[in-house]
Amino acid sequence: MTAALIAGSKAERARRIALGQAAGFLAVVALAAGAAAVLIEFSPRAVGLLGLVPLAIGIRDLLRLRRGLGDATVSRRAVGSGFTAAMLVTLAAGGDNLAVYIPLFRVGGIARSAVIAAVFVLGEVAVTALALVGGGHPRVRSVMSRLGAVAVPVLLCVIGVLVLLEAGTFSFL
Repeated sequence: MTAALIAGSKAERARRIALGQAAGFLAVVALAAGAAAVLIEFSPRAVGLLGLVPLAIGIRDLLRLRRGLGDATVSRRAVGSGFTAAMLVTLAAGGDNLAVYIPLFRVGGIARSAVIAAVFVLGEVAVTALALVGGGHPRVRSVMSRLGAVAVPVLLCVIGVLVLLEAGTFSFL
C-alpha cells in the first residue's frame, strides 16, 4: 500500500507518505494493545476465538485469488498524496491487523506482547524503507503486488491457526 501511494505521488511527498504510514500503523498497534487490555477479563481460550478472524480473512482472500478476484487495485483506491491521506488509508485498512494483533497481545502476556509489538514496528519500518527506495520503480511495484497478493492471505491463515493453538482454543471447538 505504501509503495502504491509513493508511486502515485510526487517524489517530494514520499517522506510525508512514509511518516503517515508509520503514524497510522502505530495507531493500529496502540488500538490493538488497548483492546487486548480490555479483554484481560476473558480467558485466553475465549479470546483465542479471535484467531478465527484472520484465518477467515486469509481463506477468503486465497479463494478470491483462485477465482481471479484478487485485490491489486490499492493504488486506484488510495486517495491523496501526503501524511494525512497515508495515515487515514493505513487506519482504514488496519481492520485485519487488529484482528491479528488483539489476540496475539492478549494471549502473549506483557513481555511477549512488547516483543511482538517491537517486531511489528521494526518490520513496518523495514517495509516502509523498502517502499521509499523502490516504490517508484514500476518493476519493483509489480513484483511487490504479485507477492503480496499471495503472501498476505497465507500469513493471515498461519497467524490465525497459531493464535488458536497458542490460546488453547481448539478445546472449545
